Amino acid sequence: MTSGNATHDDEAVADTGGALSGADHARAIGTVEMRVVELRRPARHLLRIVAESLVPLEDPNWLRPNVAVRIHLATVGDGEISRVYTVRSLDLGAWRMEIDVVLHPGTSPMMMWVAALRAGEVFRLTGPRPHFLPPVVPGRRIAMFLDETAIPALYAILRQWPSGSEAVGWVESADPFPVEELREAADSAGVTLHHVRRDPESLPGTTGALVAAARTLTDPAGHTVWAAGERDEMRALRTHFRSEVGLPKDDVAVFGYWKHGMSTSEVDRHRLAHYERTLAAGGRIDDLDDFAIGV
Repeated sequence: MTSGNATHDDEAVADTGGALSGADHARAIGTVEMRVVELRRPARHLLRIVAESLVPLEDPNWLRPNVAVRIHLATVGDGEISRVYTVRSLDLGAWRMEIDVVLHPGTSPMMMWVAALRAGEVFRLTGPRPHFLPPVVPGRRIAMFLDETAIPALYAILRQWPSGSEAVGWVESADPFPVEELREAADSAGVTLHHVRRDPESLPGTTGALVAAARTLTDPAGHTVWAAGERDEMRALRTHFRSEVGLPKDDVAVFGYWKHGMSTSEVDRHRLAHYERTLAAGGRIDDLDDFAIGV
């Protein structure tokens, strides 16, 4: 049985111009069918999908840390409803991976999809898309800032942490479990993590706690930066380190996974339009600035 229960027709994103199927965007990624092996609930607001590929995962990019995949939830007319997630861990020999989904109230396409998902079902994803890593500069520490949506990415990064790199990180989460689970990987890598505890009644990305943590660095210019989470908070972090601290572009790796008050599909439409304009101007996917898409 193939899972496809996201029924929000207005969430479909149509690639009418063919930009996403073109050689620039599609290079080094493919479509893979996955079978759900197990659905785990390690914490109240966390679903861990354990799935195995129906074909060998031969692309060497699967072995890189912080690999993103796009899960296809449903096809609506000429459009697709899909969401991007990070591979938390991968057993290449067994063609098996773990993908964590942060659960939240509401009937978004992803929440409807996971609510109906069962072991044995087959779903389709596109990948691997290697995502950004902490900038490593000899003699400088790495400062990391993230909310719970980026914990799987940092977990994957910590499992392949570059030897000799010193780092400190701040993780905002209302639930202590994901941070404690992450701390085990951090301790093995020699990375110091601080749990920024958020009131359960407060929404992630609204407290300003990560920006406040960034301002506590005693030597911000002696750091490189990696951060991921809600778009507006990530934009504020990038502005702080780029404009106020004065770090060069290559030393600040920041990405906004999601945005308050806007569906991921709408963000994806803005990304697609920005990418189409970039292609028309002779650019490539590597030239994109995700914070320049207008949202």
